[in-house]
Amino acid sequence: KHEGEIAAAGEVIGVIEAVGDVAPKVEQPVANAPHARGRENEPLLVSRSVGGSNVSPDSALPEIDRDRFSPYVLRLAMLNDVSLHELESIAGTGRQGRVTKTDLLQHLARRPIGPVSVAAQVGKPEVSQGDLESLGNLVPMTSLRRTIADHMVQSIHTSAHVTMVHAVDVTHIVELRNRIKEDFARKYNAKMTYSAVMLFVTSRVLKDFPKINASIYGTNIILRKDVNIGCAVALSDESLVVPVVQHADKKSFPQVAQDLSRLIALSRSKSLARTDVEGGTFTISNFGSFGSLIGTPIINQPQVAILGMGAVFKAPVVVEGKIVIRDQLYLSFSFDHRIIDGEQGGRFLNAIEKATAALTEESLSVEKL
Repeated sequence: KHEGEIAAAGEVIGVIEAVGDVAPKVEQPVANAPHARGRENEPLLVSRSVGGSNVSPDSALPEIDRDRFSPYVLRLAMLNDVSLHELESIAGTGRQGRVTKTDLLQHLARRPIGPVSVAAQVGKPEVSQGDLESLGNLVPMTSLRRTIADHMVQSIHTSAHVTMVHAVDVTHIVELRNRIKEDFARKYNAKMTYSAVMLFVTSRVLKDFPKINASIYGTNIILRKDVNIGCAVALSDESLVVPVVQHADKKSFPQVAQDLSRLIALSRSKSLARTDVEGGTFTISNFGSFGSLIGTPIINQPQVAILGMGAVFKAPVVVEGKIVIRDQLYLSFSFDHRIIDGEQGGRFLNAIEKATAALTEESLSVEKL
């Protein structure tokens, strides 16, 4: 354009050529071009594909209202996989609602980052089985896996998940276990596991935290009368079950260990009865058995909290001003923020830590081994 002439929205007004570049071929504007509002039906060819991996700076632009979007904004949208529907949803701050570069960049800054959809990967809005198989081996979920998947997604959509982590010194528990585990197994026909120890401790602590041993029904909180603690068990077919130790708070440690050993054996032989998995009020998940130190367990609905156990490991810690090697365990406590606040969650973990530190042969009923 020449000085003093009026440019229509979207019309090329000049080209900047850098040294060594070849000037691009620019379509000449139509003589006596009307204002952009009069050109709203003029087609501007584009690819409507939003698959990011196939979009290049030279891709054609879409047919769209040129009053609202400049070619630069359209190109920027395509390179960032912004669909036409998403682009049209952006409120423009420019003249007459025009979406500016700043509007789009601010939208991209707030946009959640997620994986590219399967449809985008195959480059089609409708995906067939053949399209899926072109990406890799297609393995249908088992009915049990579908149930687990639905349960996990439902929990995330239902509860306001928050996870807190505490480090617990379990040196004395490790020493005690190493000293008596063989005698314990012979006498009680059960393993003295860290899961059993934490289940026993947690059952006692839960009595002082009724809102953690609870569930939500509508706008009501149900403070459960019983303390029934489930323990997640991974099976060889990559499925998961949660058998429940009923009335754990009323049982001695050997009884808890016996119940847990029996339920794990039934789980792995797929012989659990319905009563073995019903009535849970709280859950413990020991992902430490696979070497993980910290996790963020998902609440087992309709419960409101779950305790995750990491692997027991040795670490240098400061005790009375000296660096010593101690056995450590990370406890990950996920809770429903709808009824449990961080203060209560922190107090619960502190109580678990203190109760664990106070364990003795007498409190575990193993002093005669």
